[in-house]
Amino acid sequence: MLDLKDYKSILCLSGELPNADFFSTDLPIIAADGATNHLMQLGITPKIIIGDLDSVLPEYLKIIPSYYHHDQNFCDFEKSLQYLEKNKMLPAVIVGLSGGYLDHVLNNVNHFLLVGCILFAPPIYGFALNEGKDKQLTLPLNTKISLLGIPDAIVTTKGLKWNLCDDQLTFPGKNSCFNRTQECEIEIQVHSGAVLILVYDEITSKKP
Repeated sequence: MLDLKDYKSILCLSGELPNADFFSTDLPIIAADGATNHLMQLGITPKIIIGDLDSVLPEYLKIIPSYYHHDQNFCDFEKSLQYLEKNKMLPAVIVGLSGGYLDHVLNNVNHFLLVGCILFAPPIYGFALNEGKDKQLTLPLNTKISLLGIPDAIVTTKGLKWNLCDDQLTFPGKNSCFNRTQECEIEIQVHSGAVLILVYDEITSKKP
C-alpha cells in the first residue's frame, strides 16, 4: 500500500489524476501549469502553480500563487522539480504522469527516473532502483509487479513467481512485466544499471 509519510509534497502533472480523496493529506500540493485545471475540477486548490503558465485558466492565476518560468528549453515537469529541489520539497509523490500523448508520457518517465521520487498512477505506483541498491517490499500475495531495465540492469529477486537471478533486463529488450508476488515479503537487488519498478496497488486505488 502506498505510504506518503516519507515524502514532502505532491506534484501534479497534466495527465490522469487520482480521485479527490487521495489529496486529503497535509502534504503541499503543487501544480505544473495545466494540472491546475484538473485539480480545481476535483475541488482541490494547489499551493502554487509552476511553469510557463500557458495552459492554466486565467481565472485560477488570479486566486492561486504562481511561479513563472519562461525558459522553453525545460518542460513544466522539469521546472517544477527545480522549484521543489530549491525549496526542499523533495522527494515528492508524482501524479498525472500518465495519460495523454505517448511522447509526453515517455518524456515524463525520462525526467522521473532522474529524481528519487515515487509516481502514483492508479492502480500503479512506481519508483526507480539504482545500481548497488536493494529494496524489500511487503505486498499482498499475487500482487502484480513489473521490473524494467532503464535502459539496462542486472537484477536478482526473491519472493516472486518468476524470480530473476543475475538476469539482464533491457529497454528495449527483455523485461519482467506482469510478474506476481509468491510471498508477502519480496526483495529486489540491482547489481548494475537501473530498474523501474511498477507495483499494482489495488488497495489504495479502490479507496472510496
